[in-house]
Amino acid sequence: MWRIPKKFALVSASAEGPFELVALDNALRKAGVGELNLIPVSSILPKGCVLSDLPSLQPGTLTPVVMAKICSSTPGQKIAAALGVAISEDSHGMISEYHDIGVTEKTAGKTAEAMVRYMMEERDLKPTKVISVSAGHTVRHHGAAVAIAVFLP
Repeated sequence: MWRIPKKFALVSASAEGPFELVALDNALRKAGVGELNLIPVSSILPKGCVLSDLPSLQPGTLTPVVMAKICSSTPGQKIAAALGVAISEDSHGMISEYHDIGVTEKTAGKTAEAMVRYMMEERDLKPTKVISVSAGHTVRHHGAAVAIAVFLP
């Protein structure tokens, strides 16, 4: 049975590899989640869920995540991935995923923040705090960038 997460960690990284899949794997490992079984979930941040550091988890742990990712095999291409996180003291929060080509890491983070503010507004929810995590990369051969919210018990 799944439980409502009490904590979440934000991680991000970018990497190169000899193939796109390997670049993605390298980015996941660099972010500290490459040995986990990542389970994608949608964008709801449970009420009271607090930001935490990523603990050491046993390899193979089934781990719910919200992930933005992008891969490219176009040398010289700029890629970025970001998450925007809206935390509310009065209600649940939201997480937005964003990835794009030709944008900087900073622009990706600001876009993800704007997206999550809009998502909260559409629900008539008031964020107490909005933050983002992002990664950017200029592709040499095969590149990847990831931004991940890891839900923890």
